[in-house]
Amino acid sequence: MRLPQLTFGKVLAGTAVVLVVTTGTAYAANTVNSSDIVNGSIQTIDIKNDAITAAKIAPNAVGSSEISGNAVKTADILNDTIKTADVKNGTLTGTDVADGSLASADILDATLTAADLASNSVGFDEIQTDAVQATEIADNSIDSGEIVDFQLTNQDIGVLFAQVNADGTLANSSGSVTSGRVGATGSYEVDFARNIAACAFIATAGPAGGGSALGEVNVADRSGNNEAVFVDTNTSAGGTADVPFQLVVVC
Repeated sequence: MRLPQLTFGKVLAGTAVVLVVTTGTAYAANTVNSSDIVNGSIQTIDIKNDAITAAKIAPNAVGSSEISGNAVKTADILNDTIKTADVKNGTLTGTDVADGSLASADILDATLTAADLASNSVGFDEIQTDAVQATEIADNSIDSGEIVDFQLTNQDIGVLFAQVNADGTLANSSGSVTSGRVGATGSYEVDFARNIAACAFIATAGPAGGGSALGEVNVADRSGNNEAVFVDTNTSAGGTADVPFQLVVVC
């Protein structure tokens, strides 16, 4: 007896019958769902390039362990999205900061110390006017080369002066000075509003602003007031008289 021959069409038909009989379901295109896939069974090779987009990734789903080393570039970071809390302490060095990219607003108050500044990195342009106080200047660190010619006043070098009129009123002074007649004719007090007990005094007859005056002038510490001097004026013959005078105090 001759057996019937198998053909490719008969094989396909038989396979379909087996699938329907054993599973009861015939799979059509696009009918495979997530529940049909065994967990962990999809590999990288099963995913088409560029098939996964941002819309398919849940928020906060990508952690540092999912990102390859050096994979994130500048272009991948939105402007103004990196804050202080995002930077680990001590991780930024000078090579991580572009020249001229840091402004004063980027630096927290009191966060920079001397150790953060390179030697000779702070110049005249980086220092605000009147920002350097006496406490910032080391003793004996300023010499004549740091002082602009004729910029020191008499008070800066410990020299005080007063020009006093014959009636005891003050014509001119180094500042904070008061004067007046005391007691008899030719007796004056000049107060410099600072302790001058250890200073030297020089006085001569002469008015402020021009003119001439003849006479004699004596000057001494003011009894009971270490901020003032006593001045006594007389005529050239030694008689008591009110005479304008010039007074210099050197401390």
